[in-house]
Amino acid sequence: MALWSDGSTYNSGVLWSPAIPSPGGSSRQNNRIHNHKNMLRQDFYPSILSARPEWHTHLALKLPEHGPGLPLTVAQINNGIADNLHMAYALGPWLTNIRELGPAATACIKDLASGTGGDLFAFTPYNLPPMPALPAGIDPMLPGALDRIFGLVKIIKGSPGYTLTKGLDMGIVGSEAPAPPPGVISSRITVTAISGVTHQYARVKFFKDGHEYVIIESRRGSGNWEDLGMTKTSPFTDMRPLLVAGQAEIREYRARFFDNSQPNGDYSDIARVTLSPAG
Repeated sequence: MALWSDGSTYNSGVLWSPAIPSPGGSSRQNNRIHNHKNMLRQDFYPSILSARPEWHTHLALKLPEHGPGLPLTVAQINNGIADNLHMAYALGPWLTNIRELGPAATACIKDLASGTGGDLFAFTPYNLPPMPALPAGIDPMLPGALDRIFGLVKIIKGSPGYTLTKGLDMGIVGSEAPAPPPGVISSRITVTAISGVTHQYARVKFFKDGHEYVIIESRRGSGNWEDLGMTKTSPFTDMRPLLVAGQAEIREYRARFFDNSQPNGDYSDIARVTLSPAG
């Protein structure tokens, strides 16, 4: 994994989802996360899990570059670096290592339970990937690193030295959301099939276009429209089981805005996808 000081760069070509915190205190304070309404830009934290280690590594790289001019304290910078590197480590090499160990551990238990042969049994060894190099003098690592990171981003954006240029360089400003076509009064959605455990799931992407929420509905086969709830975070993943286990089916989706405690505007165009059993 890249270290914060080795010159790694941030690839901004990822999807985004809302994750904005409450006002922060110290960089070790467990702040709660709150979403906010942003009509100009999508929010900054990648919704794709595999893109998050790079985002955290990039922010750790940029904190010592921009932190002093915001200004942040040395403790805020160093603890922010440590939180981000721990998150990058956990979501990157550590999680990959754990997932790769799973099949070997299962085989080990099977061998212990019912294996044959004359070789001595031994548990599958497990070696943690090496931890990243951390700044000196940081506070002890406590739970809540991601909440603290979002709290630090809140502090950064409220600092007197903050500019949009710095925010873009640090990766803490979302990509520009495309403007809705003229006269649009309905949500815009797309749906794709993604891999699931027993069958494919439906990933529904949408634009809120400045509205509070989007209500998503779905229809399976010749059934009625079902209300899947309202959300402000795109994409939404529908993980409901297939109507008939092992049999592919077509699902339809539509959405509409929800503002001031009531539905608002017309339904979107219907988006369709075919979901198949896994394997």
